[in-house]
This record gives sequence, structure tokens and C-alpha cells, in this order.
Amino acid sequence: MSLKTLTSNSTESHIGAMPDTKGLDFYKEDPNLSFLLKHYLSSEEYDMSLPHLKKLGEVAGTRLDELSRTADKKTPELINYNEKGDRVDEVDYHPSYKEMMKIGYGDFGLVAMSHKPVLGFSTKIPHVLKYGFWYLFVQSEFGLACPMSMTDSAARVIRNFGSQELKERYLPRMTSTDLDELWTGAQFMTEKQGGSDVGANTVSAKKVDDHWEIWGDKWFCSNVSADLALVLARPEEAPSGTKGLGMFLVPRKLEDGSLNNYKVNRLKDKFGTRDMASGEVTFEGAVAYVVGDVTKGFKQMMSMVNSSRLSNAVRSSAMMRRSFLEALVSSRGREAFGSSLAEKPLMKETLFELQLDSEVAASTVFYTASVYDKSDQGSEVDKKLLRILTPLLKGYICKRARYSTAEAMEARGGNGYIEDWVDAKLVRDAHVGSIWEGTTNIIALDIIRALAKDSAGEVFFNNIYYRIEMISNPLAQKVSEILKAITKKVEEQSEKIIEIYGPERELPAKQLMNRMYHVLAASLLLNESEIQITEEENYRKLYMTLQYIHRYLTSNGLDELVYTDSSLLESFEDIVNFGKVSAERVENLLNNFRQAVNL
Repeated sequence: MSLKTLTSNSTESHIGAMPDTKGLDFYKEDPNLSFLLKHYLSSEEYDMSLPHLKKLGEVAGTRLDELSRTADKKTPELINYNEKGDRVDEVDYHPSYKEMMKIGYGDFGLVAMSHKPVLGFSTKIPHVLKYGFWYLFVQSEFGLACPMSMTDSAARVIRNFGSQELKERYLPRMTSTDLDELWTGAQFMTEKQGGSDVGANTVSAKKVDDHWEIWGDKWFCSNVSADLALVLARPEEAPSGTKGLGMFLVPRKLEDGSLNNYKVNRLKDKFGTRDMASGEVTFEGAVAYVVGDVTKGFKQMMSMVNSSRLSNAVRSSAMMRRSFLEALVSSRGREAFGSSLAEKPLMKETLFELQLDSEVAASTVFYTASVYDKSDQGSEVDKKLLRILTPLLKGYICKRARYSTAEAMEARGGNGYIEDWVDAKLVRDAHVGSIWEGTTNIIALDIIRALAKDSAGEVFFNNIYYRIEMISNPLAQKVSEILKAITKKVEEQSEKIIEIYGPERELPAKQLMNRMYHVLAASLLLNESEIQITEEENYRKLYMTLQYIHRYLTSNGLDELVYTDSSLLESFEDIVNFGKVSAERVENLLNNFRQAVNL
């Protein structure tokens, strides 16, 4: 079969065709990614990054994908003892995993780029661009992104809170692009009895001369082979709960090259992210160094967790994008009942939903990355906005990725369920996003806490209103009026919820989280619509905005079933091919919308 038959822009199909995305350039296939990067980056930043983005797009669609599929099947093994009976606790990774490390840590500097110049840049790379690279990488490899993210976040924590001695000793190795020099990082936080209740942790820390000793068990340690781990432990006589936890840096090896005093008991047999080693650890007086204020360990660790939560949302968005692309390519190249599957009305509906979710997720993560950049530059408003955006995206996108990957698997049919194809791996890997760094319930409660304790609601909703008010195109303004009314309702609901005291406040938390995400997403799509209309005289994104508002904010099962929206069949090819959508089509959709919804 020729590559032309496989490309996402092909409408060719033939009997027996089983197309996939092998050989595609993931950057070239995604005009929306370049649209967003152009929007948030300076022209100089975009131009400098373009050759590297193109290169990674090519690698992600070819070699990286091959390596990832192999590493997923060739899982790591724990070697506790060497041939002489000495305890070594080494994790043996397949060569495919090691080659992916070279691509991620080395060739593209995905960890280093947040801390020092790489890829020809004179300064460190902004978060928006950083996540552009990660977005491409993770479309093929999710598991390795966990150690890379933790190494990145751990380096950030040490830079922000560590002593000068710790910075000088460890940061150069943690941010190296030379694998022979690189030290990877991890965070060991979870214990058997605690789980999400970190305040119940019992691992202890004892002060001994110029260092500390760590004692106890950690139950879930991702990247268990890390050279350095940030560990939460309770110093002697410290109070109970999270206030009594300190943060400690625990090296895997001591300065003389000997193993530190902790054991890796076993590796976890996981549902997904199988190529990355997660294990169980017992500390037996491990040498450790306090990071920052020993009385504020949990607060410092949460700064690492928050950046990891945004990274989680980016990774889930990437898998949503890959899942859509697989569904599009397979349905366009597969013939059934006399035409390609992609020409069937219900398949168009499925593909449109997958693309809409993927495109919106990308909008929210890259916008939040831009807020992250401004927060780092000292903006207090953006710090407060980031406080609520990060859990909001993590809570909704990571959960939605489970649906998107599963729906794309079904779109491929029986082959999607077979491990020879990438869909099953995407489904398995997607499930961890809503578990790591806090389950969906924990995240929803954190959003309520941000509203109630940190007064984040005002800055969040004002941010949306500001974007809505900036709309100037007459047709887009009609949509903005609808969104403004909906946003006002969601804001009122949030205010009512935080006025509730007691356990009842928790009950609507997830529903509110979802609605807040949807009004944020719709406002970002609307803003992008204005740009696209102005620059291209194209109403495609406005069409998608209105579709999104109806599907996720106004459709509650009570609108008339006769609202079938035939415009989707007319506009489908223009949507998926990033073609032009006319203002007339949006006008027609808006009229149908108003007939179906009373607002």
C-alpha cells in the first residue's frame, strides 16, 4: 500500500485495507498545533523552533513510535543481586527504551529546555514551546514522559528551594543532554496507608550530623531507578498531618559510589506505562538532604505536583490527538458498504467529536502554558489563575482521554482491540492520567478549595469575561452573548457551592469542575475564532465553538431529538482538513441552535 493511501488527507480506500499512521509527520498533520504556537510565541521563537518541531514530528511518526511499541512489550526487569551476591537493585531496560531516552533527554533536550538554552536558543525555552515539543513526543511515547516530567519538576524544586550546595551538586547533572552525565529524578510520596491522604504518611527522618536518615516504606515509586528522589518524610517530634512533613533529596548512590541505604523490593505489574519502571521501596537509614524549609515540605512538593499536573494534561491531550488521527486515517482508508467508513454519517459524527475534544484540549493546555510563563515572570494575577487552571485541566482532560482513546479504538473495529495496533496501548496509558498526581475526586475537591480558600473564582471568571468582551466580529459576537450568559450561570453555581458548609459541598464538585472547564474551553475557541476570521476570513473555529457550546454546555438531554444538525455533514471535510467554513454555515447552525435551546 502506498503512503498516499495512508495519509490523513487521503480519501482512498480499498477492500482489505488496514491503514494506520505509520510514516506520517505528526507536526505536518496537525495545522492546529502550528496555529496555537504562532498565536502564543513570538515570530522569532516560532521560526527558530520550526525546524526542530518538524524533525520531532517526523521522528514521532516513525522511529519513536516503533521504539515505543517495542518497549511496551519488553518491560523492565529488576535485578536485586549481581553474580557475586551483592545487592545492586538495578532496573534492566530494553535497548528500545534507552534509545527513546536519547531522543527525549538528549536529541531534543525535553527536560533541559526549561532550565538552560538548547536547540540553538540563547535562553531557556518558554513553557508554551516546551509543551509543543512534549505534545509531539507523547503522541508516540507516554511512559518515558513520566520520568522526564519528574526530572524536570524535581530540578525546578531544587532550583526554587534547595541550598546553593544542592543546586551546584545536582542541577548540572539533572539538566544534562548527555546520557552519560544525566541523573534522572523522581518523587516518592505515596505510602500504603496514605494514598491520596499524604498527611497519614509515616516514613520518618532523623537528623544525623550534616545529613538526615530516612526510614520506612514507600508504596508507589515511579521511575524507581532514578538517580535522585524527592521524598516526603516526617522529622522526629514533628506534628501529624501534612504540616509535619519535610522534603528530602535522596540520592540513589553515595559520593563514594556505593548504594544508599534503601531497597527496591519489586516492580509493579501495571496496566499501562509498562515500559517505565514503578516499584516499592524500603528506606533503611538512607542518607538524605533537606530541601528548603523542613517545616514546609508538603507545600514545596505541591509546587512540583502542580507542574506535573499540567504536564499530565499535556500528555493526555497528546494521546487524544493521536487517537483522533488513528481513527481518521483508518476510517478513510477502510471500505465498507460501498464507500469509505469516513463517508458514513455516524462515523463523521464520531470523528468530529474526537477532533473537537482534541482541539479544545490543545487550546486549554497551551493557553495555560502561557499563563505559566507569565506566572514565572512574577504576575500575581496569573499565579492565582494558574492555581485553578492546573487542577481544572488535569481533572477534565485526563478523564476525557480515557473516553477518546476508547472511542478511537472502537472506530478501528476489531483491529483496534488487538495489541498489534497502537489503540490498545493508548487506552492503557490514558487511564493513568486521572490517577497520578491526584485522582479525579481529589482534583475536584482541590478546585473547590481554590475557590473557597484562595478566592480563585473571581480571577477565573473575569478572565473568561475579558476574552468574551474582546470579540468584535458581528457573527462571533452573537455566539459570545450566548457564552456570556452560560458563564454567568456557572459562576453563580460556583458561588452557591462554596457557600455550602459540611460534606454536602463535595457532592457537586465534579460537575462544577466539568462546567468550568467547558466555559474556559469555549472562550478560548471563541478567541481563536476571532483570530482566524480576521487573518484568514475562515469561520471554521467559530463553527466548532458553537458546536462545543451546544454539546457540552446547553445539551442536557431535553432538547428536541429532531435537532440533527445536518450542517456537520456539509462541513465535515472542511473541518477535518482545516479548510474554510463560511459565515453562512455558522448562521444556519446558530439558527438551529436557538430553536433547540432556550437560554
